[in-house]
This record gives sequence, structure tokens and C-alpha cells, in this order.
Amino acid sequence: MTGNLARRCCALLGVLFAAGAQAEEIDDYAYAAPVSIARQAPFQRVELPPTVYRSLTHDDLSDLRVFNADGEVVPHALEPRTLERNLPGTPVAVPLFVLGAAADSGRALNLRIETNERGAVVNLGPESARARGPAGAWLVDASQIGQRIRALELVVADRERQFSGRMRVEASKDLAQWRTLVASAPLLQLQAEDHELARLRIDWPATEARYLRLTWSGAPPEGMRERVFEAARVEPVPAAVEVPRTWLALEAPAVRKVGDHAEYVFAVPGAMPADRLRVDLPQANSVVPVELFTRAHGDAPWRSLGRHSVYRLSEDGGERRNPDLPVRPAAELMLRADARGGGFGTGTPVVEIGWVPHALVFAARGNPPFTLAYGRHRAGNAAFAIDGLVPGYEREDQSHLPIADAALGEAVAAGGPDRLAAPVDARRWMLWASLLTAVAVLGAMAWKLSRLTEHGE
Repeated sequence: MTGNLARRCCALLGVLFAAGAQAEEIDDYAYAAPVSIARQAPFQRVELPPTVYRSLTHDDLSDLRVFNADGEVVPHALEPRTLERNLPGTPVAVPLFVLGAAADSGRALNLRIETNERGAVVNLGPESARARGPAGAWLVDASQIGQRIRALELVVADRERQFSGRMRVEASKDLAQWRTLVASAPLLQLQAEDHELARLRIDWPATEARYLRLTWSGAPPEGMRERVFEAARVEPVPAAVEVPRTWLALEAPAVRKVGDHAEYVFAVPGAMPADRLRVDLPQANSVVPVELFTRAHGDAPWRSLGRHSVYRLSEDGGERRNPDLPVRPAAELMLRADARGGGFGTGTPVVEIGWVPHALVFAARGNPPFTLAYGRHRAGNAAFAIDGLVPGYEREDQSHLPIADAALGEAVAAGGPDRLAAPVDARRWMLWASLLTAVAVLGAMAWKLSRLTEHGE
């Protein structure tokens, strides 16, 4: 009898726990947006718009789910965000001057050279002490590039000429002091029947140089007494540029005066992963020293992100403004402006936050259409690691990954805004009440069983 009673109680507890582990539904989330698929692929990618971030309740984006047409949750992952991108260094044509054999390696140029105010060579006069001699040296003017360079490409004057030799490349900032970049780089142009072999590019570690001097390393190739190279191109180092941000203007701030400072407090909606801040001053020709603060919630202490000078200056028919300020994701932002010079003047600054959106990748399992549901206070993180979801994602070349770009449609209410607040967990209380009732029943039955046993004795 005791065994039957225990089995019944265990069955009751199993039913109760199974009731608490029901599968998720779209209506468990506040909002839902249809996914429009343009191309069939095993995986689909959607970029999260500002409307999604506004309704997320978790900074780690855990209240995101993708459902198929049958109401099943499908696996998803968030791609790592790229905040900067390297622009390839495109070769740039630069002036090339023939120096002749007089420009010995390791010495200052024995020439009369005229440059303009930006450093560009505008006139290369005759050598003062030596005859020109054969074309054994060249001067490359890279002063207009304005960034580090890493390679040189030479263009031959006669594509039919064959030669093979080694070139020395030196760099200078002032045409007086030179340092060696490449001591002996192979250069050649050879032909054999219908085949051609050419190597006219010289590489070196990225360096800053306004001028390059080229001389043959050792004896010049045989017959090199004429003009060999007619043009040159230098390749800049790839430049790191920021990926374009999505921008959102924050609502009007709460303003208060504290001593010689005015504090402007802005609320940040949702889980915006902001990393840039833009301040639009209300009046032209304004310069205002500010200190930037953030905090995670209304009761948290403020954390300073540093002091900056924001400005808006009118000049030459246009306006010049300060660069965007770095910031961190937060629930609130505060600008503390020095009010001694009038602060922001008449009006209130417009503050915008910028961020690089996340891209969500999901497995297109089951029947379409697919739906992105989002916004739920009681949601656990269900995202996979991207390299665990998409085979081969960790490879450098991702051009052939089976991921297609999809788009989100207009969002509609699913479970409604009530899903965003911490609800009174009625189900949980019912489960606890049922569990306590079951325990009480079990205790009563055990007590009754013990009484029967005593009377039986």
C-alpha cells in the first residue's frame, strides 16, 4: 500500500512539472514581425531594426525567438558585430623623376629640388657637381598620399624590353635623411615565345614616407642606359573606417542646475547597444566643455566616460562639428555642461545615440513563413554560438556560406506590452500551491497509514 501511494504522488508531481515546462508560443512575446525570404537557403539572416531593440528587456538579447509556420521554435544565433572595416589600399599614381647615376645610395640628393607648401616636388633641377650619366636612380614623390604606404609598383616604358636586376628602396621625410626599406628587391621583365614573366612590385612593412629613392642594388642590368620606368604607383596601408551606425534621437532631457554646471539627463529606450553619441548644439558658433556620464538604471551611481569639448562652428559657408563621442550601452546618459560661458545657450541640445545593429541568423527549418518574436521579461537565452549553428562559419572566407539575407516586415502585437513587465507569476504560484497540497495529502495519508498499522498490531 505504501508503494502505491508513493507512485501516485510521484505521478502527480510529474504532471505538475510537465505543466510548467510547456513549449513557447508566439503570444508569449510582446511583438512579432514576419520574415520575408528573398532566396531559399538553409540559413537566413535578418538585421535587427530599432523597433526591435526598443522592446527588448534583456541586454544580452535573450528575449528573441524565431518560429516557423507550425509554431515551432527554430535555432538561431547572433553574428559577431564588426565595428570597423579595413578599406583596401588602392594603388595611387605618383610623380616619378629620373635622377641618373649621381644619386648614390646613402647620401643626400645632390640636386636642386623645389617643393610647394605641402611638400610636393614641383621642380627637379640639374645636378650641381656631376654629369647625369645613365638612368640609375629615381625619385618618387609620395608626399600627397597622407598615410602610411606599404608597396610600390613600377610601369616600364617599353614592354618589349627584357631585364632582370635588384632594386634598393629608401625612404625620407625631408629629402636629406634616408633610411633603407628594401635592400635588394628583385625586378624583372622577361619573355619567352608566348609567355611573359614580370615582377615590378616591391613590398615592405607599412611605413611613413614622403619620398622614395630607387637605386640599383649592385650593377645595373645590362643595357640600362635609357629610360626604363615611365610611371609609378604606391599602395597605401588599408585604412580602418567605422562601419555606418544606426542613429536614434533621444527624447527631451530632464534638466537641472548644479552650481556652475547644468545637467541634462537622457533616457535610453530598450536594449540599444549604443557606442557613439552625437550632440547637436542649438546655436551656431558654440563651444561647450562637457563631461559624459552613464548608469545602468535609475538607482545606480553615475560613471564618468570622460570630458570633451563639443562645438558647432560656421566657416566658409558650412559648419564644422566635433567628432562623435564614444559611449557605452546604458539605461541613462547625462551631459554635465559647464555653464560659466552660457552653457548651450538658448535651446536644448539634440542628442543621438548610434550603434551597429546585430544580425540574427536562424535555421530555416520547417514550413514558412517564419516569424521573429521579441520582448519578454521572463525569457532565457536560447541563442547558439554562430560557429556552432552554421558549419564552416569560423573560416576566413565566408563568401560561400549557405546564408541568405532576409528582411523583417511590419511588427504587430502578439502577447502585447504586458509581456515586457515582470508579471505576477500565477502559474508558478499555482504550481507551488499544488505541490504543497500534494505534500500535505501525502503527509495525511502517511499519518493515516501509521495509525492503521498501530491498531493492527
